[in-house]
Amino acid sequence: MKCVVGLSGGVDSSSVAAILKSNGHEVVGCTLKMFEAPKSQMAIANAKKVADFLGIQHEVIDCVADFKKYVTDYFVDSYLDGHTPNPCIMCNTHVKFQFINAFRKRHDADFLATGHYVRLSAVDDQRLELRQAVDIKKDQSYFLYAVDRDILSCAIFPLGEYKKTETRAMAREFGLHVAESSESQDICFVANNDYVSYIKNYEGKMPKCSENCGKSACNCFGAGIAGRIVDKNGNILGRHNGIFNYTIGQRKGLGLSGGPFFVCGFDVEKNEVIVTNKEGVKGNLITLRCVKFINREFSGDCLVQIRSTNSKIKAKLLRHEVANSNEAACICNTDQYQVELQEPEYGMAKGQHCVFYDVNNVVLGGGIIS
Repeated sequence: MKCVVGLSGGVDSSSVAAILKSNGHEVVGCTLKMFEAPKSQMAIANAKKVADFLGIQHEVIDCVADFKKYVTDYFVDSYLDGHTPNPCIMCNTHVKFQFINAFRKRHDADFLATGHYVRLSAVDDQRLELRQAVDIKKDQSYFLYAVDRDILSCAIFPLGEYKKTETRAMAREFGLHVAESSESQDICFVANNDYVSYIKNYEGKMPKCSENCGKSACNCFGAGIAGRIVDKNGNILGRHNGIFNYTIGQRKGLGLSGGPFFVCGFDVEKNEVIVTNKEGVKGNLITLRCVKFINREFSGDCLVQIRSTNSKIKAKLLRHEVANSNEAACICNTDQYQVELQEPEYGMAKGQHCVFYDVNNVVLGGGIIS
């Protein structure tokens, strides 16, 4: 069969291409150019070298405009609005799998493959089963819950059954030059994981100073990016240097005496960071927007994961009707859901994604915390 592989230039996707070719499939590689940076050019060069080594066709696809619209604009806007974004989920949903699938159709390929650590199978003609990977530490099922079901139905993830150490061992056996490539935990488009500098330098997004100092991202008190840190009663406790430097539940780096204090919210209009005590950032009820399910709608007992690095928590998913959302980069339906956690959790932030699993670690769906 013919397969399109999304080649990122790393060890995982390169190993997938090698595995599929060794199993007798006709393999075509594609690499997405998502942003302009030396890191992107290096990834493209590595992917081309792997394709040449394996003797497979390889093409580079320009998706810079879509990546900006759905990922980097969203990323910066979210932080400036006091939300905590997840750019990987937005990229998978609106860019990566959309472009790879379009490439698959152009090449009349039977399926597409990526180097994600997740397991996927068809239960029957109506149901897909997206499951946690064998390597729990590398599992990426959290990041794929919102990928279009029609795309998932023609996707395969060969690494879902392997540990990362096994993938590297296979890459060595195949003779891939990326076998020992370093693991990156950073946001791919942010240099040195310095997202604060990235936001400050992002064209056209930083607010101008209302005190007319002539700068953007200034430090004038109460203007530009700087503002007040207040408690829930509006008492001024200190000063912040930009809302985007903070996230819900944060304790360190506030520079406040007394306390301890925890960030519990933001007033974007007043440019204020709101803090409280630890109990003030503790809760067991989450409201969601843009909920999407892998198969059928679901409500009831489940496990939920509210951050990519968190363990799953016992919960109940509840449903009720609300008006449509008009957000441009939203994967919305007309229903709003709430998640009732069995035990209170700290630091649940707007913008984070809450993903639902059954007791067998099968993804049911997910939504965005509002």
